[in-house]
Amino acid sequence: MLNRSLSEHATGCFYGSDRLAARLWTELLSPPKGIAQDRWHALQDDCYQLLADTLDARYPRRYRLNDVHRLMDRLCDAKLFVGPELPWLDYLIDQMLLRNGDLVCYRETEVQAYARLSAELDPTLLVAWHLSVWLNENPQPQERDICRVVLAQAPFFAPPPNPALPHAEGHVHLGGVAADSVILGDYLLNADGFSGVKEGDRDADWLKQEKQHLNQLLKRMRHLLIQLLELSVVEQDIATRLNDPMAIKEKLPDWELLAARHAEEPVGSALWVCRQFAQAMMRGCANRWLWLMLYLCCLYRDAKVMPQSRVAILCWLQMLNDVRRRLIMDGQGLTRFVERYFQGPLRSGSKGALQDNVRRLLVDKGDVVEVKSGPGTFSPKFVTTFVAAVARQSKQHGVVPPYIFGEHEVSFQGAAGQYLQSLERWQFCGHFSRSQKKKRAYGKEPRADMEKLWKSADDLFAGLSRQSGWSLPEFLGGHLNEHFHFQPARWFRGLDVAGDENDLRIEWFSPMLRWLRQGFVSRPDGEQASSGFHLSIHAGEDYAHPVSGMRHIDETVRFCEMRDGDRLGHALALGIEPAQWVERQGEMIVPLDEHLDNLVWLWHYATTLSGRLPLAQQVLPIIERRISRIFPFTLWLEPPELDIDHQEGDGDAKPLPGLVSVSPSELHRAWCLRRNCHYLWQKLYGDQPRSERERCAVPDAAVIIHPSDTAARIYRYRHAHIAAQSKLPLVMVRMGSEWDGQALYAGHAKPVRGIIDDVDTRPELDFMHALQDYLLDQYDQMGLIIETNPTSNVYIARLENHKEHPIFRWSPPNESLLENGGRFNLFGLRRGPVRVLVNTDDPGIMPTTLRTEFSLLREAAMELGVSRTVAEEWLERLRRYGIEQFNRNHLTVFDEKKS
Repeated sequence: MLNRSLSEHATGCFYGSDRLAARLWTELLSPPKGIAQDRWHALQDDCYQLLADTLDARYPRRYRLNDVHRLMDRLCDAKLFVGPELPWLDYLIDQMLLRNGDLVCYRETEVQAYARLSAELDPTLLVAWHLSVWLNENPQPQERDICRVVLAQAPFFAPPPNPALPHAEGHVHLGGVAADSVILGDYLLNADGFSGVKEGDRDADWLKQEKQHLNQLLKRMRHLLIQLLELSVVEQDIATRLNDPMAIKEKLPDWELLAARHAEEPVGSALWVCRQFAQAMMRGCANRWLWLMLYLCCLYRDAKVMPQSRVAILCWLQMLNDVRRRLIMDGQGLTRFVERYFQGPLRSGSKGALQDNVRRLLVDKGDVVEVKSGPGTFSPKFVTTFVAAVARQSKQHGVVPPYIFGEHEVSFQGAAGQYLQSLERWQFCGHFSRSQKKKRAYGKEPRADMEKLWKSADDLFAGLSRQSGWSLPEFLGGHLNEHFHFQPARWFRGLDVAGDENDLRIEWFSPMLRWLRQGFVSRPDGEQASSGFHLSIHAGEDYAHPVSGMRHIDETVRFCEMRDGDRLGHALALGIEPAQWVERQGEMIVPLDEHLDNLVWLWHYATTLSGRLPLAQQVLPIIERRISRIFPFTLWLEPPELDIDHQEGDGDAKPLPGLVSVSPSELHRAWCLRRNCHYLWQKLYGDQPRSERERCAVPDAAVIIHPSDTAARIYRYRHAHIAAQSKLPLVMVRMGSEWDGQALYAGHAKPVRGIIDDVDTRPELDFMHALQDYLLDQYDQMGLIIETNPTSNVYIARLENHKEHPIFRWSPPNESLLENGGRFNLFGLRRGPVRVLVNTDDPGIMPTTLRTEFSLLREAAMELGVSRTVAEEWLERLRRYGIEQFNRNHLTVFDEKKS
């Protein structure tokens, strides 16, 4: 979770406090009577106190109160509202932004501070404020210059790209790209009127309250924006308009009429900028949000504007950044991310803008991207829309055919060839979802709807072989064009399992992935030979215990049969040191079955490494003792019908009397059997697999059916308990000494209210660290790649800044740290760096760009003591490797036929 300073938090509170926004809204609706000067002094005092209280409530007991009071007192000085200045904006602009010709961009030396600030307030406000100062300079800029500068600004105000250094985005979710301005624009600038966030009857209580609050804020913002757009600088009557039901308008102004109304305004004035904004709305200009913010800034700075209008503008900015904060990830864990942000009410209800998404992904002409979305997204309709956006961003346009409906007659030469080449700049990775819409009861193992999952796999397989619907003008006739081979299925290059990995384990999905990756399958006539899908699977991003995350990764590698070129998404469990993670987490609450899986998995690798690592020999008896204590509570050797009392949730969980223990080796064999699809195994009814699907999904059918095999029995009964929703205790794991562990094993600590206590000792945490190194080395030898997403990881995981990111452990700029006994090879188990890719993940939810990620890593590396030249050489290798991997996996969709 991103760590910020007091001044950064103070800035966020000043420009995004819901309490201050409510106070200013009250001021607009019910302005007090009396002397004007006294009124504004009283409002300034109220703002000061509200801001101090808000900051202390938002970050309780984190800062000294006198520091908070002094800072807020400086922000709310006597000039607030009565003067044309807003606090701190000029200081922040000087610190973080620079002019580079016509471009205003962040300083690469201050990129981390800029990234932190962007999570608190919309950086468009900084740029707009800076431009508003420029509009008042002497000599005043001309109209063409102002328009050119506004239109030239890049997404996220990133520095201009180097055309000689293209970048490849290899891990980005299409649903997480849409920027805050695009989403909020859907609600605030919708010409059809205000519809708000739709409320559902089945919404949870928190979601109902969130939607109600959002709808209130959005409605206020829209009403206030309408008044500000129609405001006359001379006649300012916002309070009267807001209180008059007849004056309240639901629809935005007619943009053509608004532009005509201000046609004679002086260039650079607030109302002239309002005209430019209206014209930008008419044209659908990409930078219309910047025009809007520039108008508000110019209006605030206008000497003729009364304090009441400044109150209205600041109130609108307060509400804007308050709502925007609900789009920006801020909190711990994937469950929070999936439920509150990625599928949050604002983002899920917004249409977004695909063209703006592509503009942010393909910044320069040489950039390429692999986008992730659900398998069902890939269709002729989606691809047609997407490639049209890619072509426009590439500044390529469809070729005019020789006659009507004659696209299939267009040859591959000239402009047509350039157009088709631009459509090769992207590829698609389909991800199945782990996240469950219907939440499970606590303590119960979630269960996937395997019939639905296999149907989605069948639909994908059939859809990629279907040729109908693709012969469209956007593809120059597609299959009808005799000048090239058109194979649209080649855009679909990867498979993933995304979502909240705490919901469903990879075992539910791995049989489908193995089947979808099978070779030698039937293809449509005329289709050329091609390589199969690569895997790019989320694993080890968020976990309840370090071993849980490591095991999730190992399950992904083993059960999915990953191979050279496959990728692990995030994989933080292989990078964050376990002792550091546990120290920040404190108590670890883990379901009993997951805890047992962790111990068995840890035992297996302790046995594997016992011959070369003394630490492994030390922890083996400790782990075996813990397994023997925990296993009886699972009841996996008994069918669920014999577990009536336990299913009803007895407060003090007790194992069944007389239950025999099982060796860790048998438990590990049972764990390995989970690569089999239990759903399809049941449908075999004791028979052997016949079809290719069954052989891929149930490779161990002959073992599972064996009645006397202990591992097979555990496999079968475990699934029976999952189907019966047998409730298991929770295990609360703490860091402790070996003496504490012995006391638990001796029975001095009994399960209470369904919670079992357990202890991770320091040697075990050290062994987990060593095991991370061992697995990193083994996976690297297999040719696997880790997809890093630095900003996303800092926002979601137990990291406080970018220099803590494990990329510096996986592939350090200075490889001497990987020498035997070095900082990142303490146990001598690694032979070198692992392969990594740098990506953004969800650049709309965690505001960033791909090039910003590289800049953040550069600054973090230098903070760690790496020289500038070494850091830049390291990042250049990572950039080139990203391009190489895209080209390795990409298949030509439009292949020219040779005569």
